[in-house]
Amino acid sequence: MDNHTHSEDTRPEPKETEPVNTETEKAEPVNSEPVNGEAVNGAAVNGQATSGEPANPETINPQSTTSAPPSNEDTNPEPENAEAVDDEPVRPPGAATQSAEAAEAPQNTMFPIQVDDFSTDDSDFESDFSDLTSLSSSVLDYEYENGRRYSSNRHTQYIMPNDEQEQDRLDLCHHIWLLLLKGELFKAPIKNPQKILDLGTGTGIWAIDCAEKFPEAHVIGNDISAIQPQWVCPNLEFIVEDYEVEWLYKAESFDFIHSRLLAGCVADWPQLLRRCYDALKPGCYVELHESAFWAYSDDGTCPDDSPLNQYLSALIQASAASGKPYNIQNLLRGWLIDAGFEDVTQLTYWLPYSPWPKDPYLKELGKYQQIMSQQAIEAYGLRLCTQVLGWGVDVSKIFQAQCRKQIGDRNVHAYVKEYVFYGRKPFR
Repeated sequence: MDNHTHSEDTRPEPKETEPVNTETEKAEPVNSEPVNGEAVNGAAVNGQATSGEPANPETINPQSTTSAPPSNEDTNPEPENAEAVDDEPVRPPGAATQSAEAAEAPQNTMFPIQVDDFSTDDSDFESDFSDLTSLSSSVLDYEYENGRRYSSNRHTQYIMPNDEQEQDRLDLCHHIWLLLLKGELFKAPIKNPQKILDLGTGTGIWAIDCAEKFPEAHVIGNDISAIQPQWVCPNLEFIVEDYEVEWLYKAESFDFIHSRLLAGCVADWPQLLRRCYDALKPGCYVELHESAFWAYSDDGTCPDDSPLNQYLSALIQASAASGKPYNIQNLLRGWLIDAGFEDVTQLTYWLPYSPWPKDPYLKELGKYQQIMSQQAIEAYGLRLCTQVLGWGVDVSKIFQAQCRKQIGDRNVHAYVKEYVFYGRKPFR
C-alpha cells in the first residue's frame, strides 16, 4: 500500500484528492468559515500532546481544584514526541504512515474556532441466526443504584446506566453525530452492504436508520441491554449479548461493522478488533466512532485544573483501574493496523461544549452538545466515582454540578475532539 494522505474538504463533506506527501498542510483561518482538514490513511503514530492533555500522575481529590490530570502510564493519554520516528510502533509490511498533525486537524471547522461576541439574540440556544435466541434469561434483570438503573449481567458490570434518562441522552448523541457528519451514518466508502453489524447498539437508533437506508441489507444490532424498540424494520434484528464474552458471528459474514463510543465498555480492544476482522468479508470495512475524554480550549478558558478536566481526569483513572479505559482514542489506529486492516483512516472533528462559537453550524452543534454532555457527566461517572474512587454520592454529585455549570458558561470556550476510524480487510 502506497504512503499517501487524503486531503478532505470540511463542509459539507471531505473530498479526496490526488495522493500527496505525508507533510501536513496547516489551514489558514478565514473569518468564521471552516477550512480543509486532513484525513490520512495509514498506521498509528505517536500524537503530539497538547495543552489540556492528561499529565502528571496524581490521585484526584474531588474537593480540590488544583490536582493535575493522570499520567500516560496509568491512563494511556495522548502520547508525546510525535516527531520521534524511532519511537513509532512496528507496522506490518505495506502499512502507510500517517502524520499525527494531519490526523488531528479538524474536519468540520477552522482552527482555532472563532468565538461569538453574542451581540445578537441567542435566546433560542438556551433552551442466518434462526437458531439464536435474541434474549438470554438474565438480560431483563436490572440493578438500581443511586437513583439510576443499570444492566445486571452475569459476566461483567457495565458502568453506564440504561434507564429512560440515559436512552434519551443516547438518542440526542446520535442526533449530534448526524449533524457532525452532515447527515451521514458513516464515512467508510461503503457501496452496497448486504449484512451490517452494529456493536453496542444502545437504543438501536443507528441500526434503525441504517436498516432504512439499506432496505435490502440484513442489519443486526448487538448490545448488553435490552432497551431497543420491539417494532422495527423487517430487515433489522437486535441481539442482546455481551460480545466480549460470546462472539456469535460467523467468519467472513459481514460487509460492514460499526461501533460508536464503546470506550469504557471494552476490556480487550485488540481481541474485539481481531474478531471484527475475522467476521468481515475480504475488502469490507470496520468503522469506529470515539471521543477524546478531555475538554480542550485554545484560549486557556478551560485549563487542566478546571473542575471539568479534574473530573475527567478522575474518570480516566477510575476507568483504567476498572479494566475498561475511557482514554483509548490514540491507540485505536495502531490496534486496527495490528488486527490486519489496511487503508486505516482517521478523521478528527471539533465539537464545542456549548453554543459559544460564532459560526452558526458550530453554534447549533454546541447547543445540543451542552445538553447532552451535562447529562453525560453523571452517566459516565456516578458508578465509577462511588464504586472505584470511593467518593460519597453527595461529593460526586457536587463535583458533577460544578462541571455542568462550567459546561454551560459561554465564557468557557471548550471543545471535545471526536474521531472516526475506519479500515478495510484486505482482498485475497
